[in-house]
Amino acid sequence: MSMWAPGSRVEPDDELKAADELLGKADALLRRHHRSTEPSEPDVFVALEDEDLPVLTDVVDPAELPTTPLAAPPHGEQNRLVEQLVGLDTEISREVEAWFATEFPQLLSRELDKFSDHLQEETLAHLRATLLPALSERISRRLEDESDDLH
Repeated sequence: MSMWAPGSRVEPDDELKAADELLGKADALLRRHHRSTEPSEPDVFVALEDEDLPVLTDVVDPAELPTTPLAAPPHGEQNRLVEQLVGLDTEISREVEAWFATEFPQLLSRELDKFSDHLQEETLAHLRATLLPALSERISRRLEDESDDLH
């Protein structure tokens, strides 16, 4: 079972130790397989569990490998493919531009209408909350002053 399995609680120090151990195993494997073409013993023996890394058992002689590269499509086919891709790119660009020309103004108009309605509602609410009480207070004082002058 892996120590990083879901639900298992691993302390940060344990994680670092496990990561270091795994990196050590990977380094040993790389040193063992990338030194040279001659088989040699690794400098440090690292015990690997069966589940850690797959073991490759087939040895392939480089002389047995195919020497022919993958065949490229004929030049005429390549040109036709390039022309098709350019045509497709042009067609897609035109469709996107046409969509923007017809759809974007409508989307923008709807969003600006929503914004305008929202701004108007917010402004009226703010006006009622701040300006109306101030005006009411001012009118009330004036009426009191005039009633005092009449008496």
